[in-house]
Amino acid sequence: MSWMPLVGRRRGFVAAAAIVAVVSLAYALNIRYLFFGQHAVTAIDDIGEAVAAALACVACAWAASRASGRDRLGWTLMGVSAGLWAAGEVTWSIYEVGLGVAVPYPSLADVGFLSAVPFAIAGIRAFWSDARGTSARWRVWFDGVIVALALTSTAWGFGLRTVYEAQQPLTTKVLNLAYPVSDILIGTVLILAIRRATHQQKGRMALLLGGIAAYSLADSAFSYLTAQGAFGAVGNVLDTGWFAGFLMIGLAAIYPSAPPRLATEQAPLDLWQLALPWMTLLTASAGDVYSALSGHELDLFMSSLTATLAVLLTVNMIIERREFLEMLTKSEESRGTLSREFKTALVAIQRLTTSMRDAERLETHDVRRLAAEINRTTDQLDRMVEEMLATSAVDGGTVRAPKPPTAGDAVVVPSGI
Repeated sequence: MSWMPLVGRRRGFVAAAAIVAVVSLAYALNIRYLFFGQHAVTAIDDIGEAVAAALACVACAWAASRASGRDRLGWTLMGVSAGLWAAGEVTWSIYEVGLGVAVPYPSLADVGFLSAVPFAIAGIRAFWSDARGTSARWRVWFDGVIVALALTSTAWGFGLRTVYEAQQPLTTKVLNLAYPVSDILIGTVLILAIRRATHQQKGRMALLLGGIAAYSLADSAFSYLTAQGAFGAVGNVLDTGWFAGFLMIGLAAIYPSAPPRLATEQAPLDLWQLALPWMTLLTASAGDVYSALSGHELDLFMSSLTATLAVLLTVNMIIERREFLEMLTKSEESRGTLSREFKTALVAIQRLTTSMRDAERLETHDVRRLAAEINRTTDQLDRMVEEMLATSAVDGGTVRAPKPPTAGDAVVVPSGI
């Protein structure tokens, strides 16, 4: 779609998104109501997931071929990740659809599924842009710890605890835990990437978040049902998470971004970008509530997560308040300095024009000299106005300080003619 006008690309994307929504709904209804019989539904379920992941792989490869730099690397790695997952699902389909036997657990299919994880993490990490706002420097990692703990608390409340406590062989338990833990890692890196996303990236990152959230839900359901011995041959309606999730990743790859010249290079962070990491705390609270309503007592692990999150949030609030006060102090100091220099320049222009007005006779060279002084002083005023505007902007979490005056910026105030 790169050869099409931006409006045409957007219309094509909307049409593709509508098709994905309709097909995903039909996919879920087919699994739920078995429209074509158990064997056919199983085939549609398994092959459909493989096709969705393969389409995501192709879309990522397409995006990589049209990108450059870190974006090309990111889409390449995401394509490899989707391709490996598709290979794992093809292996699963060979067992279940082709041979008509139960898929061993673990199997070669799990190799494909789990080997896709590091490529997905590396791909999302490649999308990180330069730090902006409160995502600067080490703060991004501090936020990352909070997000990871919050997602872990959410998963623990909604089923990870059951998977961990299930009486299973060690290999099976480790494999069951590997899927939700991998999703927590991918989700953490993606949320941090969205915090640093530029104006061009936000739509694609949001679709990636939706896709990864969808197949993470399916992963968690798979681990929970497997631990309970309830994952049937026909599958579950939550399998739609894998199908729809990979199609959303494909949509992210073909998302019609605006041309670079129309994008804002240093646009401020949107409110949803700032709030997204902290919204994970709401999901953690929901996990606590669900755990209590389902009859699970608060265990030591959940208590430790809650206490650690409380400590980290307190430290974060203190640091943010201190940074805000420091930024406010620097801004006031900069404005005071610029105001004094601005007033001095205005006084200089006033004296120069008064000298011209009160002079009885001016030679041509005197007029030129005074005009040059006025021109130099007005240029200085123009630079000061730009500096005043700059002090109101936050760039990388630090208020821009005024440029120190140089020898060429000195204001010459003549005593008379």
